[in-house]
Amino acid sequence: VSGDPIEETAKLLDDGEILAIRGIGGFHIACIESAAEKLKQVLGRPNQALAVMMLEETMQEYVVPPTESERELLTGPVHPILILDKRDPTAHQELSKLHNLGVMLPYTALHHLLFQKLKSPLLVMTSANAPGTPMITDTETIIEKMGKTGVVSHILTHNREIVNRCDDSVVRDGYIIRLSRGLAPIRTRMDLGDRQILGVGPELNANASIYKGEFLITSPHIGNIRNPPTVAYLKETIEKLTSLTGAKPEIIAHDLHPQFLSTRVAREMADETGAVLCPVQHHKAHIASVTTEDVIGISIDGVGYGEDGTIWGGEVFAGSPSSGYARAGHLEPVLMPGGDLAGKFPERMIYGILPNEESLSLLQSRGWDDMALKILQQSVARRFNTPVTTSTGRVLDAASALLGICREKTYDGEPSMMLEAYAARGVAQPMEISIAKDAEGAYVLSTSGILSEAYEMMQDGLDVCDIAASVQETLAKGLARIAVLSAEDSGIRKAALSGGVAINRSIRETIVSELSNADMPCLMNPRYPFGDGCISAGQVITAGVLAKEGKI
Repeated sequence: VSGDPIEETAKLLDDGEILAIRGIGGFHIACIESAAEKLKQVLGRPNQALAVMMLEETMQEYVVPPTESERELLTGPVHPILILDKRDPTAHQELSKLHNLGVMLPYTALHHLLFQKLKSPLLVMTSANAPGTPMITDTETIIEKMGKTGVVSHILTHNREIVNRCDDSVVRDGYIIRLSRGLAPIRTRMDLGDRQILGVGPELNANASIYKGEFLITSPHIGNIRNPPTVAYLKETIEKLTSLTGAKPEIIAHDLHPQFLSTRVAREMADETGAVLCPVQHHKAHIASVTTEDVIGISIDGVGYGEDGTIWGGEVFAGSPSSGYARAGHLEPVLMPGGDLAGKFPERMIYGILPNEESLSLLQSRGWDDMALKILQQSVARRFNTPVTTSTGRVLDAASALLGICREKTYDGEPSMMLEAYAARGVAQPMEISIAKDAEGAYVLSTSGILSEAYEMMQDGLDVCDIAASVQETLAKGLARIAVLSAEDSGIRKAALSGGVAINRSIRETIVSELSNADMPCLMNPRYPFGDGCISAGQVITAGVLAKEGKI
């Protein structure tokens, strides 16, 4: 374009064009609010919430006022995306179908200059990379992937090399969701002995951590280790961490899952360097990232490979990294018909949890044909491609699908996040909490009972928002009750909470409140995400504790 590039960019944006803008850590795709639906369609993300950038004086029109500590974070050096409740939970659906909105303030000179020329009160600012893949940093790639494909009409770039790609950090309620720009690399002083340790992280929302000389250093967010570019970025990040610290890892900690690409990276590095491998169970790494003390650890998330070969995700442990964490309790083991398909289409989880005629009738009323229902029945009856899971996330997904809130997942976490959005407008009603012991002596919370009662409430015509709130509260109270029972059995009177489901404010606060009522303080780590962004740190901490005690 000719003329002032900032002025021309503002004019194009105000006219409804979609542009790519090069920042300090990579490219954003930007547009004004009226073009948000178009942007979501061209990106193939029709339901995903979009982060927005606005001036501080504009925020009051869109979101509830931040707390003083949130405002300090928002206006301070970090300038993260801050998740705030909308002023009207159902407003601005084109930006977010949730009850909240991700907001950030301008944090570069370019942003400030742009807002001086812009007529629109806000800009959608979403990362130009596909979800889970590395940030795009160079102009040639953005032209190829976003320009030639018609996603953006123009590109605003500069000639400064981006040495370290870095996504925006995301924070909610003072807790980190994505550890990145302004917050990472993060350095924590710890005593894990003399050996140098690398943690390669999990598969999703991964980062890497390294320990050397009393310091644990964790990298910024990398992404989902599922494709060659992200695997390459993981290796690049590890090289930068080792170069930065001068470390030569003697121990490489990795996820227990044998097929993760991050596990493969760990094995390759061990073969090359002679380092010792240390597999760490996913949910135990979550708790280890919070504390090395003896605790009752509540680890709640989507899925993780369990020590018994099943899929865990709703776990209560008793112990420490040193003792290995006894599995004191968990959610009811249920079926995931179709495996990963049950995550994509959560209505499958309804039948996986409640394999009865009522579930089949419900699915039939929603358009499932006879052949699809027959295949579903047979897969459950024969246990064909139907793994067992104790996942908290899959239970929430099933409830979301049961209530007709979200029947298909179009982005990570959508069904449970939509359930939370509805629950935020509801009032929880009492539901039965049924806990029994299994053959191994672990406490088991009946999730089929919770879902069955939710179905009855739905049949009775109870408001969907109230049912959503009831499911969340009952699940949280049930997990807290297992923790209290486990504390009574073990004598451990302190809890720790981690896992992506803890991002859910209602579930987190209910668990903490129930534990407090039982005189059990609950530890949470404000320096690491609740989600899988804490796993690499937990892996290193676990390996360090074991190595220090001579167990590795």
